[in-house]
Amino acid sequence: GLVAGIDVVRAEVQVQNQRQRRIQADNNFAKAKLRLARAIGFAPGQAFTLTDKIPYAALDGVSLEKALADAYVQRPDYLAARERLSAAEAMQKATAAELLPSLRLDADYGTIGQAADQAHPTYALAATVRVPIFEGGRTQAKRVEADAVVRQRRAEYDDLRGRIDMDVRTAMLDLVAATQQLEAVQTTVRLANEELVQARDRFAAGVAGNLEVVQAQEAVAAAADHYIEALYGHNVAKATLALAVGSAEQSVMNFLGGAR
Repeated sequence: GLVAGIDVVRAEVQVQNQRQRRIQADNNFAKAKLRLARAIGFAPGQAFTLTDKIPYAALDGVSLEKALADAYVQRPDYLAARERLSAAEAMQKATAAELLPSLRLDADYGTIGQAADQAHPTYALAATVRVPIFEGGRTQAKRVEADAVVRQRRAEYDDLRGRIDMDVRTAMLDLVAATQQLEAVQTTVRLANEELVQARDRFAAGVAGNLEVVQAQEAVAAAADHYIEALYGHNVAKATLALAVGSAEQSVMNFLGGAR
């Protein structure tokens, strides 16, 4: 086909537009690395390099029930809250025991005599009963304090368990949505490439101008951008799920399909 001068101008304009998009894409990439580091759990400002290209990999074998079960055995904050509750309950039981009477038995057995053949057995028994009559007020105050600590620790434990449930469920919903969006964009990319092939064939046959080819190329580029964004969103959703489950630095590569 023939190319008119106006088509050349359009192509030059398109080059400048794509250059601006490249600058914006570089900036978005830098921001995306910051968000990814945050989702994985890296320290603020920690530098890292993406050494592997991460293609689309479906996250199979991870159900909501399994993710919740893993979170309750891996999340450090949840394990710490459970230990604090257990310690408070142990202190509560110990304080309650101080209000009860206690019984102590002591026994001693031996022999006495000037010679071994003249030894006689001897033994002693003693029993002590302790009733906290005068310490009842102080012990009762300690018990009230221990009960209050247990209620506080249990409230913290239950609240954290609810927040973990919310974190995991939200992350799973985001992952499902990101997966569906990525699958839809893959279809868009395929159709855009088919349109470009047809536009080039029409241009080569002389039945269409270069404008149709340029527009088809723009559609392919836009579809590719959308695919990259969808793939990024999908991988961030998997990283966010890893963070919600716990042990993100260990499990994020498994979730992203890059474990070694």
